[in-house]
Amino acid sequence: MRRLHFAVWLFASMACSALYAQSTTMEVNIPFDFRMGESLMPAGSYLVDYTPQVLKLREEHGSHAAIGLLNAVNRPTPPTNAVLEFTRYGNDYFFAKIWTPRSSQGGALPKTSLEKELASRVMAPQRMEIALHRK
Repeated sequence: MRRLHFAVWLFASMACSALYAQSTTMEVNIPFDFRMGESLMPAGSYLVDYTPQVLKLREEHGSHAAIGLLNAVNRPTPPTNAVLEFTRYGNDYFFAKIWTPRSSQGGALPKTSLEKELASRVMAPQRMEIALHRK
């Protein structure tokens, strides 16, 4: 029953966000395996569809895909290019945020329980940014 409620909520969120936010499609090559939410994604080329509330990643020539609901975040200095931000704990990478070009506003994916557990054990997680390219 919880899954059904979540699916309905996810569909409604995506449908409503499409009413007032155009999706932007970009490409990115991610050179490492990473987690996006509960999904483990392999290294490779991805298509990125982004609205302020929803991020969709789809492997360009494969079968892996993930959708994440984003929280609004700000940063003091806007990036010149669109970037994906990852957090690295040892050898484990987690999708963290997306930033659009010349804007201090972006979207952040909430941390999963696995990421919180790793964060409690690792003294200094590293942040890594990868530039996105327009399709």
